[in-house]
Amino acid sequence: MPPETPTRPFSVAWLSDRLYRVTADHGPAGKAVEIDGWSDAAESAWLQLVAQPEVVRWVADYLDCRGDESLTVTFGNTSRVVGRRGYGDFIVSYPTDLLMAGEDKVSAMRSAILVVLDRHVDRRKLDVPLLSAIVGVG
Repeated sequence: MPPETPTRPFSVAWLSDRLYRVTADHGPAGKAVEIDGWSDAAESAWLQLVAQPEVVRWVADYLDCRGDESLTVTFGNTSRVVGRRGYGDFIVSYPTDLLMAGEDKVSAMRSAILVVLDRHVDRRKLDVPLLSAIVGVG
């Protein structure tokens, strides 16, 4: 029986209006947005990565090492990739320009996922190899 496909180990915040468009204004309740394919690209890129058994094992080890700390990725108008810890969460800010420079949305998101997870592993000194080393990138 093949191992279960792990869910993506981070949440995403879309902070650049270049990645989404507002579809309705709900006043104080906020605005409904459509992500214009980026959310689907993130899911497709993740499924491509975890199609490799060694990545599935890596995810299990990564989750064990990080413990209760969650990971949030913000795609926004920053000038560089920045990772920081605060309040039991680790946040990596990823530049919209870098994301949109990719050949297509899925490959750009795959690169972003690798950078984000590598940044978390490196900055928090988690006891797992960099994901890019597992998939043979970099």
